[in-house]
Amino acid sequence: MLLWMKRAFDTNPKTRSAAEIRPITWPNVYLSVTDPDWAHKRDVILAWARCRACKESFQEFTRGRGWGSSATLYRIRDEAAEEIAQGINAAIVRAQTDQNNA
Repeated sequence: MLLWMKRAFDTNPKTRSAAEIRPITWPNVYLSVTDPDWAHKRDVILAWARCRACKESFQEFTRGRGWGSSATLYRIRDEAAEEIAQGINAAIVRAQTDQNNA
């Protein structure tokens, strides 16, 4: 899941398809907006993916914004990634169940 997000940032915006851009929207779709840390989780995981795609330092990027320690940010990234992966898996199961019931 993290690799797909990184690859989405690494594609050419002029030629990428909807499928290639979809991973960038996953935080908005699968992270719980009722979580008080929703925006921070979204920003951290998107910043990480962008930094990886652009071959920039995630630590320097976040240090410049005063977001806190690297260990905390990687924990937040991992929590967000896990929540997104669970949401994607649940959506796949729902789609398969709907297809089998049709």
